[in-house]
Amino acid sequence: MPSPTPPFDDEGDAAVNDVDRDEIRSDERVDARSRPHYWFRRAVVVGGVVALIATAAIVIVNLTNGSNGAATPGTVGAEWNRIVLVDERTGRVIVDNEQGEELARIDTGLRTVLDSAVVDSTAVVVSATATSVVDLVDETSTEHTISADSVTWPAGSGLTMIAADTDAARGLMIHGPSGDVIDTEAFDPIAGTRYEWSGARSSPSGRDVLVTDSGNFQSVLFSFDRDEPSYFPGLALAIDDDVVVTAQNVGTDATVNVFDHDGQAISSGATTSVRAAIIGGDAIALITVDGEIVTMSTASGDTKSTVRLALGPVEFGVVTTSGDRLVVVGADGSAIIDDTGAEIGSYPDVQLVPETWAVRGSRCIALADDTTEEVALVAFEDGSILNEAEMAAPLFSTVDGCTVASRAATGYQVTSPDEVAMVTVEDVGELVGLSPDGAKVVLEIGGRLTLADAATATDTIDFGPAGRTVGFTQQ
Repeated sequence: MPSPTPPFDDEGDAAVNDVDRDEIRSDERVDARSRPHYWFRRAVVVGGVVALIATAAIVIVNLTNGSNGAATPGTVGAEWNRIVLVDERTGRVIVDNEQGEELARIDTGLRTVLDSAVVDSTAVVVSATATSVVDLVDETSTEHTISADSVTWPAGSGLTMIAADTDAARGLMIHGPSGDVIDTEAFDPIAGTRYEWSGARSSPSGRDVLVTDSGNFQSVLFSFDRDEPSYFPGLALAIDDDVVVTAQNVGTDATVNVFDHDGQAISSGATTSVRAAIIGGDAIALITVDGEIVTMSTASGDTKSTVRLALGPVEFGVVTTSGDRLVVVGADGSAIIDDTGAEIGSYPDVQLVPETWAVRGSRCIALADDTTEEVALVAFEDGSILNEAEMAAPLFSTVDGCTVASRAATGYQVTSPDEVAMVTVEDVGELVGLSPDGAKVVLEIGGRLTLADAATATDTIDFGPAGRTVGFTQQ
């Protein structure tokens, strides 16, 4: 294997290859071994050594599969054969095939759509007055009188969507593969409820969602497989298929409690104030506010301090959809921890990119400086830096998180583990979407949505007028 370029080398010249076309020109490609490097001129600690920028030999062979070929448990598949378009003005959902042929047209009855999302056979469309759940197989739409302004996902799974009422007293959870819906209003509402949906946690399957009710100083477990929710003291910290972990912070101290899903206590442990956790086998890795990693026995509650992360005060942490990695974000940087509490990688002065997909990748994560203009792709497996480039928000990602696309002044840019590709498109308005496998992009050109080959911007298909959100699914 050839020696990789040193991570602080700025002398490489970008290799450019321009190909003229009638209206669309492609492209400018920069090999990871010869392009300039940006914010990772800084030292990045990975497993106790300085990380080297990956070469083209590091290639993600399968976008959704792990190293053993098994699909990661909480990740949407990369395969797709349908485009789902949601009209932002009328709320109408249109399903087309890969050739742009219309397969279905579903009216939701909503107007002025604020957000939408598609997972598997289910679409969610939200407006200021109502939220509709659309079955893409039966071609039906069910309206719920809940006013939301966005669709979010609980940390730990990409399979369940959440539409939260703007007053935080109610939420709608939708499991994409099954189409099952939980409306918190269906249970006896508790006075003063205030759900912290942005901090919701989920088991990898997405069928168990744990959320803090800060209005009542408790956590609530909602399950698509149970008739009633379960209630726990403390803040929602972590969940898997078997146990729930919550924390009660008092001053600088914390009590961490472990329960089964029925609410029966299993163990309890004490440490300093906790900001994040990941469950791994017979132990839980806890991250304190000052960055200390503490392991706690699930059975006994015994705790053991290990190392301290150099991140400054810890702000939050999220479990990835692979279920075995915890991304920790502090005031001075980010880190990746595995489910045993081992530090996989530490990255100074950078944080997660702000897009909602950032922690739903199965293989990689995108980290950025505070301007979100210099982005690096980091592998979950070993914390190595696969590639990095200047990229401007908004960003779009494949389902594995290892390829990211962004708008450029004269087209768009695609950054993958082995190259940074600039694709020139005349009269492009916006980059609207990237397919789950990274093979296609959706562009707005001349007020129309165009599906095109991501590598060359050729083989274009017209998908109708702009003003529509775009999703991909397999049916």
